[in-house]
Amino acid sequence: MKPDLRSMKPERPYLFFAIILLIHLVYFLFALIRPPDPLPDTADYLNASNHLYSQGVLYCGDLSEPIREELFTRRPPLYPLLLGIHFLTGSQALVYLFQIALSLISIFLVIRIFRPDSTDRQPLYFAIALVLLLATPAQFIYSSRIMAEIPFQLMIVLSAWSLHTYFHSRQKKYIWFFQLSLTLAMATKPVLYPFAAVMVFFSLYMSLVTRKIIWVLTLSIPLVWITGYRTWNYHRTGSTQYASIQTANLVNYNLYYYIMNREDSGAAAEKVDSLYARCGEADSYREKNLCLEYGAREIILNEPLKYALFHLKGSVRLFIDPGRFDLVTFFGTGERRGPGFLKEMNRDGLRGAFRFLGQQGPVLMTLLLVLALLKVVKLAGFVIYLFRRDESLYLRIFLLLLIGYLAAVTGPLGASRFLLPVELLLIGCAVKGWTAILKPTSPGSGTVRPDPEKG
Repeated sequence: MKPDLRSMKPERPYLFFAIILLIHLVYFLFALIRPPDPLPDTADYLNASNHLYSQGVLYCGDLSEPIREELFTRRPPLYPLLLGIHFLTGSQALVYLFQIALSLISIFLVIRIFRPDSTDRQPLYFAIALVLLLATPAQFIYSSRIMAEIPFQLMIVLSAWSLHTYFHSRQKKYIWFFQLSLTLAMATKPVLYPFAAVMVFFSLYMSLVTRKIIWVLTLSIPLVWITGYRTWNYHRTGSTQYASIQTANLVNYNLYYYIMNREDSGAAAEKVDSLYARCGEADSYREKNLCLEYGAREIILNEPLKYALFHLKGSVRLFIDPGRFDLVTFFGTGERRGPGFLKEMNRDGLRGAFRFLGQQGPVLMTLLLVLALLKVVKLAGFVIYLFRRDESLYLRIFLLLLIGYLAAVTGPLGASRFLLPVELLLIGCAVKGWTAILKPTSPGSGTVRPDPEKG
C-alpha cells in the first residue's frame, strides 16, 4: 500500500526564509547608510539605461563625448531596461529592493527544485542550505548593487526550474519557458550567448530521448533573438559582434594575465598596448575587432597546451575564490590599492595567493579562509549530487553543461562574482548531495517520488 503523499506535512521553512530576508535587509541598509565603492560596470549600466529611456539609444558612454562604437554593444539591453526603476524615480534604493525580491524568488525556486521528498531529511537540508547561503556574501552584496548579476541569476534559475517542472508535469509550455529563460539570460549578460551552441546539441539530444520535436522547435526563441540582436548591432556599428566586452576580456584579461604569468606585468602591458596600437589603425570597427581577436588568439594558441593549463587553473579557481573583492568594495574595508588577489594568483600561483592573504590582517584572512573552505564543501556536494542515480538525469546533464560552461569561459577571470549566477544552483545540488549522504532515508520516513523521466 502506497502512503498518501498529501497527508505528509513537509517542513515549512519560515525561519529559513526569515533569516535570509533579514540578511538581505542588513546589507540593504548598509548600502544606504554607506554607499559601496563604485564599480565601472555600474556606470555602464546607468548610462545605458538613461540613454535608452531618454533618447532611445543603448550606449554605455557619455553621448556628449566622441562616440566609441564598442560602447553601443558593451552591455545587452535587458538590465538597462530593468533599471528604468532608477531612471523614473532616481532612487537606487528601489532598485535594490527589486533585486532583493528577485534574489528571494531565485532562492525559493532552488528550494523547490532540490527539496528532498523524504520528510525526515528536510530539517538537515534547510540547516545546510542556510549555512552555505550565509557563506555566500556575494548573494546579498549584489542584491544591493547596481549590477546585472541578480537578474541574470534569476533567468538561469528559471531555466533549471522549468526543466525540473516539465519532467514533473509533462506540460510542453515549460519547454518553451526553458528556452525563453535562457534567451533572457543572454539578453542580460553576454557571457551566456555562446551557450546557445550547447543548447542546440542539448535540445537535439532531448528531442531524441523524449521523442518530442518541441525541443527543436523551441530553439527558435534563442536563434531569433541572437539573429535579431546581432543584426541590430550591425546597423549601429557595422559589426555583427554580439558584445564588445567579450573582445575586451579576451585581450585585457586572458591575454594580459597569460603573458604576465609567463613573463611579467611589464611585458604583458607592452604586448597588449602594441596590439591595440596596431589594430587601432584598422579602417573600420569590424576590422579592428577582428584584428584584436586574431592577434590575441595568435599569441595564446602559439603554445596551446600551456595556455590550456593556465586557463584551466582559472576555471578551477572560480569555485574556490572567497570573494575578497566583493567584501572589500562593498564594506569599504581593507587595502584596495595595488595588485589584487586575482592578479597575484595569475602572476605567482598559490604562492602569490598565500602571500596576498597573509597581508589582509587576521580577521579578514580568517573569514576568507572559512569562505574558501565552504566553497570546497559546495563543490564536493555538487559532485556527490552529479553521481547520485536517484536524481534527475536530464537535470544533472543540464546543470553540468551550464556550470561547466561558465567555468570554462571565465578562465583567468575566475573570481567569485562570476560564479554567482549559478551559485544558488550549485548550493542546491550540494545541499541535496550532502543531505543524502549525512541522513540516508529511513524506513517509514516518507517516500522518494518515482523518477518522472521514466514515467
